[in-house]
Amino acid sequence: MPLSPSKEIALASSQVAASELLREVKIRARLRLNDLANQVPDAMFYARWISRKRRWDLPVSWKLAHALNIVSTELGFQDWAHARRVLEGRAQLTDDLGGLWYDLRCQFLLNSWFSTYADARSFCRQGGERFLFPFAKQIVVGDENFVRMLGLDPTSSLWKETGNDLVASYGTRAWRALCSARLAATRGRLPIGRTPTARNL
Repeated sequence: MPLSPSKEIALASSQVAASELLREVKIRARLRLNDLANQVPDAMFYARWISRKRRWDLPVSWKLAHALNIVSTELGFQDWAHARRVLEGRAQLTDDLGGLWYDLRCQFLLNSWFSTYADARSFCRQGGERFLFPFAKQIVVGDENFVRMLGLDPTSSLWKETGNDLVASYGTRAWRALCSARLAATRGRLPIGRTPTARNL
């Protein structure tokens, strides 16, 4: 059954927005490939460490495909295929949604973790300004300080559009805009929430 014109426009708009998120990852991968080609110590250390952790073969020479996987892990995903699926809005809410919405610095803040969305929503109904984030197959609930630690503005009108809920709003325009802001906030950090040195890995 063909899509109605309005649905075709909405789908095209969604794909364009998703392509912008993926373009950011691809640009980083090209930069990371350059770092690997020049054997920048921090980049080499992390690439070797994550390759061992993921049981990826260490290549004789690094290629863009390797850099895409590496950069995706820096953003909290398992690999490039995982990052694409989530950032394109194609994942199911029961899938592993990655760790983009978490930063290791948040561990010093008061936040609550839930294994089910229903439990997280129930907790939020107890009052206070709270925000729901997916983390892998769990839900983390944080406050305004948590949002700021992610490099985001808790007063942005985008939060109202999402209902402070990045699980229920997954794949929407506001969710993609917040994704873009989150990606921008992680630039120059390798990997998320950590200084890329041996002592922190």
